[in-house]
Amino acid sequence: MRSVVASAVSLASLMLVGTACEPEAPERAPPAALVDAFGLAPVASDERVATLAWQPPSGCTQVFLVRIDEGYPPGLEAMLRTQAEHSDSYLAVAGPEDGAEAWPSGPVPEDRVFVGRSLFRGPKTQGRPLQREFALSAGLAGPASPDAACFERTWDPVEDALALGWPALPGRMVAVGETWRGARVEARCNRSACVDPETRGGGPENHMRPCATMSWRERLDGVSQLGDDRVAEISSFWSDGQPLSKGIWSERVALVSLTQGRLIYSETRIHHGYTGIEREVRLAAIDACPGGLVAAGWSPEAATLAERDALLAALAGRDKTTGQGR
Repeated sequence: MRSVVASAVSLASLMLVGTACEPEAPERAPPAALVDAFGLAPVASDERVATLAWQPPSGCTQVFLVRIDEGYPPGLEAMLRTQAEHSDSYLAVAGPEDGAEAWPSGPVPEDRVFVGRSLFRGPKTQGRPLQREFALSAGLAGPASPDAACFERTWDPVEDALALGWPALPGRMVAVGETWRGARVEARCNRSACVDPETRGGGPENHMRPCATMSWRERLDGVSQLGDDRVAEISSFWSDGQPLSKGIWSERVALVSLTQGRLIYSETRIHHGYTGIEREVRLAAIDACPGGLVAAGWSPEAATLAERDALLAALAGRDKTTGQGR
């Protein structure tokens, strides 16, 4: 018995020594997107934890520039009789319709879902505003397309933008470096998990292959100070389970305001290893709401501001015309 106790004491002593001598974690660089794309100067924070939960856009309509850029290998565009997309669209996310119950500030409670409105305009809507509901829980934004992570084309511009732009948040405090399970990726994306990566064939000879894919894998990479706000940098990964050079996989970097609980930037890349098609979807906050890029000192181009103001005017015009925001 004495030897057991002595061993336990020795082990505890070694653990304490090891903890005391553990080196400090290396300094984290601020999010590159804020520096390179927007000319902002965040300062990497020494905070090791952050509470990640979405908050509703109460009192200020959030507007995002949605930029899509595709790349095709030589000759593939002619073979498929299509052209790579290079487009700019605009997405506004607002509170409930006029006359509805006001939503309190702060994170969305775990047992509730915020329902507001979105207004989208771009080439996929022939330049006309498309209004939808916008739902937000503490962890998810929607309605979001379940297969946006694997497709080289936009099928629903609003649902794809929400699926690719907004990562799933855990709705709780997490540590820097911690990972959690994100939104499900399924529907048509499951087909790529069933095929032979060499022949792209299926059938009985491939019965051993799973016909289900993973969820997004999310990770808190770091926390930065941006003006009076704190910003979380979240990286995401999804794969169909095939070798990356032959399968389909996606990666995302998203920046989330911790003070306001809102998205301020995301960049998603979808890689089609078999065909060589590359797709990039970027969302940047162009509104002047608290916690956004403009509030931190970024100045969008005049044309971008004009599009933003036009979308806000269209949303306000619908409210005024109908009296219900529909």
